[in-house]
Amino acid sequence: LGTGTAFSQSRKIESAKGVEKTEGNKVVHVEGVGHNLNYTLNGGVVEVEGGDNTLTVKGSAKKITVSGTGNKVYIDKVDKISMEGGDNMIYYRTSGTKSGKPDVSITGVGNKVVKQ
Repeated sequence: LGTGTAFSQSRKIESAKGVEKTEGNKVVHVEGVGHNLNYTLNGGVVEVEGGDNTLTVKGSAKKITVSGTGNKVYIDKVDKISMEGGDNMIYYRTSGTKSGKPDVSITGVGNKVVKQ
């Protein structure tokens, strides 16, 4: 387990759970199982692969991509969401799109995007 803040540093952490990687303040990439992580992001990209990961992102992302099962992402603002797999959840507060809802592409069963 770990927490990370994506500012201007880059880092990569490999553990028994998988890989957690940040590239400056643009990309948050998490793969593996059972991560519980916190980030600050300003207009970058969030990528989650694996299962039962929980990410809390303060700030905004242009795009969130989730693949796997049982992943949860909490974010303040997101414009585009792509999900595949099963039982993944994305909770958002707002979106920068004209409709105020993110553009969503979902493949799989039980995936949900919920406005908080």
